[in-house]
Amino acid sequence: MELHCPDCGLPIQAADIAPAQGVAVCRFCEETFPLAACQTAVPFADRNIVPVMTPPKGVDFVETMDGFRLTLSTRSCIAVFLVPFTLVWAGGSLGGIYGTQIAKGEFNWMMSLFGLPFLVGSFFLVALTVMSVCGRTVVELAGGKFSVRTGALGVYRTKSAVWHDVRSCRLTEATRRGRNSYHTSFQVEFKVDGGEDLKLSVAGVERETALWVARFLAGRIQRGR
Repeated sequence: MELHCPDCGLPIQAADIAPAQGVAVCRFCEETFPLAACQTAVPFADRNIVPVMTPPKGVDFVETMDGFRLTLSTRSCIAVFLVPFTLVWAGGSLGGIYGTQIAKGEFNWMMSLFGLPFLVGSFFLVALTVMSVCGRTVVELAGGKFSVRTGALGVYRTKSAVWHDVRSCRLTEATRRGRNSYHTSFQVEFKVDGGEDLKLSVAGVERETALWVARFLAGRIQRGR
């Protein structure tokens, strides 16, 4: 028997049910409810009230003819540090190693091999900087296909699945300990029948924003059944 949250009506995962204590936790509402209330709760899909979904800051939402498009900005204040660091690292190291060879019209294979780690590091550093400046993640439902695209400047990595194969989603979090602090990142995971599960990274956003995105997508999945 599937349990639902008495508040939002979304399904409660089996891992969030504690039969011995007689309670269940809704990860979308971050609230604990008695099992009896969850067993008799009206599922989200059966509720006639369509909730008003006002996107939080950093999230754009558009209803389309056959679905929706949700855009989440990945811009971060870390760009203030990354931009000058990338210019110094990439410009200095690559310019000194390869720029001098180009300027002299000579090829030094020893120096070129020595510069390969700097070349690879600069590539990833530039990609990270671009994402922190103008990156975004786009979640889209169109033509019966559910897609998650991440990238910037028109270059995206896309993963998709048939909409009716997407059964549920849940919000997960990971905590990484720094030297003097803790950093928490969030991810929305989609369960796909007969295919690879999809993951939507919402790293760098506030907890409330991550919860809003997870609640909205879980609700659309339920109403799409």
